[in-house]
Amino acid sequence: MSEQQKQLLAQPSKLISLSQAAESTPYSAEYLSLLSRKGRIPAIKISRDWLTTRQAVLLYVNQQRKKHEQLLSRFDRSGGNV
Repeated sequence: MSEQQKQLLAQPSKLISLSQAAESTPYSAEYLSLLSRKGRIPAIKISRDWLTTRQAVLLYVNQQRKKHEQLLSRFDRSGGNV
């Protein structure tokens, strides 16, 4: 078990399902499941359900937003050639 998973289990009251997490993001529960399986967001699988925290998902969303803003900024500066 990874350190991130141990930290998640230490606070079981903060765990939410990926379908609950998807409601507050632009991503589907299926995509969040993929991210969980790939280790891109910290999550644990209990039985057949993946669980994470709202904070972990929002951190991922914010990281992606910043990444996309940087790419768009470079695209604008280069006149459309990244």
